Amino acid sequence: MPSTTRRAPMAIANWKMAMTIFESLAYTRALAALVGPLAEAVTIVLCPAYTALHAVGLALQDTPIALGAQDLHPGPGEAHTGAVSAPLLADVGCQWVLLGHWELRRGRGEDDEAVNAKVHAALQANLRPIPLIGEGAGEREQVEKALLARLPTIFAGCTPDQVSRTALVYEPEWTIGVAEPASPDHVARGCRIIRGWIEDSFGVPAAGAIPIVYGGSVAPAFAAELLAAPDVDGLGASRKGRDPQAFSEIVALVAGQG
Repeated sequence: MPSTTRRAPMAIANWKMAMTIFESLAYTRALAALVGPLAEAVTIVLCPAYTALHAVGLALQDTPIALGAQDLHPGPGEAHTGAVSAPLLADVGCQWVLLGHWELRRGRGEDDEAVNAKVHAALQANLRPIPLIGEGAGEREQVEKALLARLPTIFAGCTPDQVSRTALVYEPEWTIGVAEPASPDHVARGCRIIRGWIEDSFGVPAAGAIPIVYGGSVAPAFAAELLAAPDVDGLGASRKGRDPQAFSEIVALVAGQG
């Protein structure tokens, strides 16, 4: 059923492989100045490239803005050349970590079992996981079937308390890198299905606690309509998330002040 509880709103910027350390610091300073006190009202998560995590984390220390990573390696052990583990991300100051992006699913063959392993690795390191979930490009007309097939595997072995520490990004594959996001009705339905499954599987408190964020070609022009649904708690952006002015406008809209 649709939720009537409004959770703390959330805005996520995934920078992917963009921006040097110098550029990342300039962005961070600009965004902090642009959002001002809105950073107290919205959970803002910046997910820089690995090379900029330490520098951006230091720059965020005296702000409410949180540091996130774009992925992790679940292990076990340390013999994984080129990989970054959950404890290393926690050590550099990350509080959140994105998991299961479509680019990893398509490029590396990552499946729901792999995302589940990463969820548990993040929780064990006291990171807050942000799994990405959505229907594939060929499942556009099978939203409920696709979501209900993926959610049980992604959250397998989790307790209600652990689920309450996560956030979710609803991002259909076919909305990545296109001119416009999914329609507000489509987004509302997807987020409603996700929250309903969480309530059925982990209880009302967990369903009421977990923020569900929409990602997929998000821009300020579309934000207000997307945020109108009661189960959409925020927005995630990549292209616009790398522009401090555009992302600050998204943050303002998420806060209800745009």
